[in-house]
Amino acid sequence: MKTITLLLTVFLCQVSAHSIGQQVSLQKDRINYKQFFTAVQQQTGYRVVYNSALLENTSPFRVNLKNEALPAALTQVLEPQGITFVLEGKEIILTKLPQRPPIEKVQHSITGSVTDSVGAPLVGATIRVKGTELITRTDSQGRFTITSDRSTVTLLISMVGFQLREVSASTAGNNRYVLQQFVTLMDETVIIGYGTRKRSLLTGSVGRVSELKAEENMVSNPISALQGRIAGLQVQNTSSTPGSIPNFVVRGVQTTQGAIGGTGANPLIVVDGLVIDAIGTPMSPTSTNANYSLANLNPQDIASVEVLKDAASSAIYGARGAQGVILITTKQGQLNSKPTIALNSYYGVTKTEFGYRPLNSGGYQSMFNEARKNRISDIERQLLAGNLTPGQIANLNTEKGQLNGQINSLQMGDGDTNWIEQLAPNHAGTYNLQASISGGTAKSGYYVSFGKFGEDNSIGKGRFGRNSGKLSLIQQLYPWLDLQANIQISNSVSNNIYSDMYGALQARPDTPLEIKTNSDGSYGYWFGAQPHPFASRDGYRPKASTWNYVGNFSAKAKLTENLSFRTSLAASQSQIEDVEFFTPFSYEGQFSAGHYKSVQNKGIRYTFNNLLTYNVNYDLLQGDVVLGQEFMDNSYGTRGSVLEGFPVSESLWAPGNASRFNNNYTYLNRDYQENSSSYFLRTNLSWNGRYLLSASLRRDGSSKLKNFRYAWFPAVSAGYILSKESFVQSQPWIDFLKVRGSYGITGNIRPLGLFDVSSLAGIQTYLNQPALQLNTTLGNPDLQWERTKQYDIGLDGTFWKDRIQLTAEFYVKQTDDLITSIQIPMSSGGFMSQRANLGGMRNRGLDLSLSVGNSSAQQGPWKWRVGTDLNINRNKVTELRDNRIAYGGYAAGGPMGFIQVGRPVGLLQLYNAIGIDQQTGDAIYEDVNQDGLINQEDMVYISTAQPKISGGFHGNLSYKKLSLSSLFVFSAGSKIYNFSEQEARQYGFDDYTGVMVNKPEWVLDRWTAPGSDSRYPRAVVGPHGAGMTTDWNTRVSTLYLYNASYVRLKNLTLAYDLTSTKLKNAGIGSCRVYVAGQNLFIIKDKSLNSNDPEQAMGSGWQQAIAPMPRVYSLGFDITF
Repeated sequence: MKTITLLLTVFLCQVSAHSIGQQVSLQKDRINYKQFFTAVQQQTGYRVVYNSALLENTSPFRVNLKNEALPAALTQVLEPQGITFVLEGKEIILTKLPQRPPIEKVQHSITGSVTDSVGAPLVGATIRVKGTELITRTDSQGRFTITSDRSTVTLLISMVGFQLREVSASTAGNNRYVLQQFVTLMDETVIIGYGTRKRSLLTGSVGRVSELKAEENMVSNPISALQGRIAGLQVQNTSSTPGSIPNFVVRGVQTTQGAIGGTGANPLIVVDGLVIDAIGTPMSPTSTNANYSLANLNPQDIASVEVLKDAASSAIYGARGAQGVILITTKQGQLNSKPTIALNSYYGVTKTEFGYRPLNSGGYQSMFNEARKNRISDIERQLLAGNLTPGQIANLNTEKGQLNGQINSLQMGDGDTNWIEQLAPNHAGTYNLQASISGGTAKSGYYVSFGKFGEDNSIGKGRFGRNSGKLSLIQQLYPWLDLQANIQISNSVSNNIYSDMYGALQARPDTPLEIKTNSDGSYGYWFGAQPHPFASRDGYRPKASTWNYVGNFSAKAKLTENLSFRTSLAASQSQIEDVEFFTPFSYEGQFSAGHYKSVQNKGIRYTFNNLLTYNVNYDLLQGDVVLGQEFMDNSYGTRGSVLEGFPVSESLWAPGNASRFNNNYTYLNRDYQENSSSYFLRTNLSWNGRYLLSASLRRDGSSKLKNFRYAWFPAVSAGYILSKESFVQSQPWIDFLKVRGSYGITGNIRPLGLFDVSSLAGIQTYLNQPALQLNTTLGNPDLQWERTKQYDIGLDGTFWKDRIQLTAEFYVKQTDDLITSIQIPMSSGGFMSQRANLGGMRNRGLDLSLSVGNSSAQQGPWKWRVGTDLNINRNKVTELRDNRIAYGGYAAGGPMGFIQVGRPVGLLQLYNAIGIDQQTGDAIYEDVNQDGLINQEDMVYISTAQPKISGGFHGNLSYKKLSLSSLFVFSAGSKIYNFSEQEARQYGFDDYTGVMVNKPEWVLDRWTAPGSDSRYPRAVVGPHGAGMTTDWNTRVSTLYLYNASYVRLKNLTLAYDLTSTKLKNAGIGSCRVYVAGQNLFIIKDKSLNSNDPEQAMGSGWQQAIAPMPRVYSLGFDITF
């Protein structure tokens, strides 16, 4: 008997071990139970036996099993349906889970419903009372009823493929619950050119940011909100002026025309199908001839932003895709969604930290005198040394007398004012209000919103304000025909913005607070011709108003089961008025009795396209083929006038009271029109869910060109999902793994003006009458597209149940036929230059997106995720006709910018400062050519503008209802030339005002005696240094070149979810409150006397400007 028992035990253990050893791997987005049992039998050999009644009222589900033991896999799938199992031999026998007999004391009936995120009922979801064995399931309408001995209970709601929810329910409550699907990074659907694609099936490089939350993006435009969030997209906020648009490029500058921040370097913008390739701002609406302002687009109306980075993604946009493409999709109406009202608002206080103070009266006088005394000491040494001619002696004595006279005549007034503090009260307000209502039935959907945004300028006076409204409708007229409409209207006003902090810094500290006036009431000067800071502020009254009307209308017809046709028209109309008024009392307007300049810009842009899409669905071959046609037209015109001769009385300063026109501004009146026509073909295919292939071909034609108007732009890409293979599936730590590669050709002609192919352009004044003028640029009818060839290799992966998410991409972008300007002799007929395709440029680099955090399926109170999105880029000019091109200086006395073969875009020509002469206190420069002289031949070219690495670090941490999020942005490897430093260390009289301008306190750091350890030379005027020139210590040199690397805490948000049963019973679906901070601190080179290295211009050159302000805000987010 003992022997039989032992053998039986051994046998049963072997059977159990065998069943446990069997593993199941299955990933399906939609599968029913019969299909699941078939897959189990194929993989394990076990046959499933059950009564068909057990599976009644069940619905298809999502399964994600990877090397799961058979019992664990069965439990995961069957238990939520109230089914258990027994393993007998090679059979799996299913039975219903036993339920306890009803308990007599159960008296309360709790009812409710369960739906998915779009409102569709979930059939067969399991409802369990926590802590008991009371279980039920939802019916065909998603409803349930469960009884308990308590009127309020905690329910556990589960369903295969959805996240478990723990909720509170009561007999009196409105027990409606929504389950969210398990969505991993690779499950999300991304928008690509003229379509959508599941991320796991992408073969191109697409970065994505979903809804822009207000608390994390307290900005006036959507581009600023993308900084540090997408690898390869570099966003640079070059101005703190409210409403300003940052510079932004994708994978480096790819054109010489964008080297100094021009729009030719910006990627193409597509908003709901409307193609935008010129971007205006409220402050300079006519400077780019643009008819669309991104500052008028409400970030809270945006559903997602996709950035197409490689040629496989952007070549579908052909001639406009070389710089990358940014697709902005706004929120739309949704079918089968319950009505939802959403309100979110914040109010914030802004504060500008300048990081420096101007010299007080004592410091100003001390530096004034020291600079002159140092020169007097030099003169005395020269006189003592002898070997001078009588003329030289006389000149030196005369100069000495003049310097002593300047010292003796400097009389400081009683005032001692910090003019930065006077003009920058260092506090201002910003606010945002967004209200929306959305919902839909089975055949229609709607989304309506209203937004109001305001941002006061913390410097001087003024503000930026925007009002916006949006309406989105979708209607299914017939089962085969859908109509959709999106309408957006917005108005922004920039009113009296003043930010001349440079002038405030230079004002003498003893300037009285009151404005000095002349006998006629016009503004006068206290010292020389130096403007009074209050007068400069009050005498200038600019205002820019922009109206944007944007509409997108489309119809989609399902012609057959797999064939559909979509036609759409996207159009925008902009009306921009830019007014600047210098009062009759102002410094600028007093000689013309006021100066009123008004420029109106009106533009209409539309994009019309037709798409024929065939869905490929042949067994293992899946995908689509798209055939498209597109036509774009952009027309805009400006009307401008200048009025003068206003009455003295301020009440009569309306434009109608001017007495005359100024005819020198007739060039403000002009009209433009351009259009393009395109045809394209694209296919996306997958075989067996693991082998991927995409290809596209586009033909573009543009009215900007003449002899080479049309061009072809092809692209091809492929991908291989390794995680579908058995040799990878055997590695339990790999959830998803894909390799991909692409090659394509894209184009660019945005650097071209409308008249670059012609020698006639514009209107000018001749004998006080409008006249057609010759262009100073000789027309070139043979201009053609810049062509960019791009290679891309990428890897996408998720590991350890989504705990680690990784995307890494290596790319090479080579642009040929760069559009450059070449100098031509004046003998050609008065022309100075000509545009030609004569250059080449290359960008090579790495995009990396990496994040680590909780598993997407993990339950618990703690959730966290940290990650980085960064770009490493190397830029190089590969070809120019003349080896180098100078594109000018940025201010008198500032450095010259150059483009040179073999070097990155953005070179500055500088002397190389190698130290301070400790005996004299003057700068020492390297004699590069060793000829014993320091002159222009010793200047070197230094790369400044291109960072070697840039990106962001982000983190999210939550515990139950409390959450904390942060975003750091960074840039490293670039240089900044601080022109403010160079100017501040000049101690002579200003050429325009005749006054030594005031300095920041950091000029006190200078050489004062032998042994001084300061980096900076002495304060001195007049000839000095080895070259005995007046600018020896302040010439353009590496002395004023600094490391521009920085790390900034751009956003920090602490939020709490107040949602509760009581609020839900009151009809409030969710409620969050938050406090947030923006631009809280920056870490930079301590030796850089600049408040914000990010604000360096595109060449790496910077003058004193206001830094990005800190913002502290409090807000809420409520849905009903």
